[in-house]
Amino acid sequence: MPGGLMQLTAFGAQNILVNGNPSMSYFNKLYKRTTNFAMEHYRIEPRGVTDMTMPNAGQRTFRFKVPNYADLLHDCYVCVNIPDIWSPLTRIGTSDAKPSEFQWVRNLGFNMLEEVAVSFNGTQIVSFTGEWMKVLSYMQESKAKRENVDDMVGNLPEMYDPGNANGRMQQYPHAIATSTIPITAPSIQGRQLTIPLPFWFCKEISESLPLIAMRLTEVEIRVTFSSLYYLYTVIDVDPTSSTYGYRIPGEPNSPTTGIQKFLSYPDTNGYPQNSQLLTWSLNPYIEGNFIFLTDSERAHVAAYERTFLITQVRNQYVEKQYGLNNQLIPMFNLCTRVVALFQRYDRAMMNDWDNYTNWDEIDIPNLNVNLLPFNNSYTTQQLFTSGPTFSNNMGARDILVEGTLVFDGKERFTTKNVNFFRDIQNYQFSTGPTPDLPGIYLYSFALDPNAITQPTGSVNASMFNKTYFQYTLLVPPVVATAQTTQDPVCVVKSTANTNSPVPVPAGSTDSIDGRPPIINPGNTITIYSAPTNLYVQFQGYNSVIYIESYNFVKVMNGQANVVFST
Repeated sequence: MPGGLMQLTAFGAQNILVNGNPSMSYFNKLYKRTTNFAMEHYRIEPRGVTDMTMPNAGQRTFRFKVPNYADLLHDCYVCVNIPDIWSPLTRIGTSDAKPSEFQWVRNLGFNMLEEVAVSFNGTQIVSFTGEWMKVLSYMQESKAKRENVDDMVGNLPEMYDPGNANGRMQQYPHAIATSTIPITAPSIQGRQLTIPLPFWFCKEISESLPLIAMRLTEVEIRVTFSSLYYLYTVIDVDPTSSTYGYRIPGEPNSPTTGIQKFLSYPDTNGYPQNSQLLTWSLNPYIEGNFIFLTDSERAHVAAYERTFLITQVRNQYVEKQYGLNNQLIPMFNLCTRVVALFQRYDRAMMNDWDNYTNWDEIDIPNLNVNLLPFNNSYTTQQLFTSGPTFSNNMGARDILVEGTLVFDGKERFTTKNVNFFRDIQNYQFSTGPTPDLPGIYLYSFALDPNAITQPTGSVNASMFNKTYFQYTLLVPPVVATAQTTQDPVCVVKSTANTNSPVPVPAGSTDSIDGRPPIINPGNTITIYSAPTNLYVQFQGYNSVIYIESYNFVKVMNGQANVVFST
């Protein structure tokens, strides 16, 4: 008897639970008949705009009215142009030259967006910051799809690190003109960026926007760009500058770091051929995927009321924090998740928008004492068994130490350390490669916060008067100043996950305007009086807390609007 038949005849009582009265077969496939449809991409142009250049100061907003080209609107993409960049050598004296080594920021497409929003008849329905779009892509896109996104938004080594791209190793492709080769190739080739929009109708085909049922509703997509000077860094080649030789953001009026130095090819002396180019044309448009339905399905979609699940995001931004903080956060309606991001203050000043760690570089620990964050006044002790150590905690990668959510003065869960928010929550509730963007701290109320077709859990924040995110951050070192007196600096306490004293702002034990104090009764604290020494806390961390909530869009009688107000 063949072995296969021997296995097949070995059918016992245990098989009844699996094979008894079968309802399916692995060897038969049933297909469902579907309605017929067709898809076509159309280009949506901005309206009412004469200046389509990238702003070199402030912001610029483009408005795109969605035309009724077809019956449904699905995925949409913001398309913009990025120029060629020529990064020359700058002559220093008569016998030396220094490179500028122009670099775009990482995730350029996301980081150039200040905000995107969709509105119905002038009422804003959903808005996202470029930062949230970036973080969302790391939380919900697979690693393979993130590689596609990297190519679309310009998150490529040839954009943010040309000296180590395409097989080069610390060999920046400088633009150097000679008498025999007066026109050089760009250091960084220009390209078109294609930025995917994360609106609800862009994610699932069943959530496509029913334009055929919204004849009385004007749909508008608004895209706001930030200043171009937030988007690149160069090496300072001005010998008279205090930052000479260091990588810094560009400055509009600087002949050595302004964008005008890099938008045209250089002459033999390293000067741009056209120094009057102060920006470039974005040529922005939205690539929209429109869907055509059959007559019968079109009539059905137009006739019946429809409700769509959407997500709305709000955020709270605070600068220069450290130690223990009690941050009031805007939670409304059915909240699905809270995402916290922290960034060193000096990293934000350096256009290092993707660095949410405590290190100078995302993947390189702080080993050079002269490049340590915040100051270089402290010393190291060389331990040959473990490498250099520091007298403070600035070698830690994570900025967050611990945290909890507080609803009306009561903890939603006991204080958790950073591993809970960084590892456990992302492992359970994120489907994307969050370790590729270190510093995403998540707490989810939903089983699958990335799902948009079915609610999977939430907390009804409308039932609470005040909601806080209470968290402890690293404490940057103190530095000497010329001060002789100062106000009280902090309260010191021990936290649940560390025995080290943690400074918190003065007044943390006070209850102000009905708000509970940061330090609750039962915590051991020591209140320091006004010091008279010469040391102060230096800088700190910027924080932004994103809160995502469910809402619903109802479409009926040719109009559409949200169900829950805030």
